[in-house]
Amino acid sequence: MTKKQLQQIKYLERELRSLRAHLAELEASVGITAAPQDGQPHGNKVGKPTETQAIALSDTFKEIQNLEEKVTTARKEAWTFVSSLEDSLLRLIITYRFVDGKSWLKVAQAIGGDATADGCRMYFNRSNIVD
Repeated sequence: MTKKQLQQIKYLERELRSLRAHLAELEASVGITAAPQDGQPHGNKVGKPTETQAIALSDTFKEIQNLEEKVTTARKEAWTFVSSLEDSLLRLIITYRFVDGKSWLKVAQAIGGDATADGCRMYFNRSNIVD
């Protein structure tokens, strides 16, 4: 597994959060409102707005499902890769940073001791993992 593939996990999860927020916005905006009962026509919308909203919701939901599968697959591959490493410190760094999605500062804090954010980052970058 390459460094780019490990980094991709974090970006896939961010994309998933973004899609979930978008879905929540779509769900909040969906609503059928009654036309005013004043006897006057009020047809200012062209097309089928309810159908358009339903299609948008369905498409977004399908995108979320597909992305969830990608994230799950990427995490499984990362776990398989991490478990194959001999270096326990590198295993911790990769797990905290890429599987758990922590910042370098949080990685250093989780490792403890005299670990620093820059030290963890440099240790990872100097490892023999292919770019």
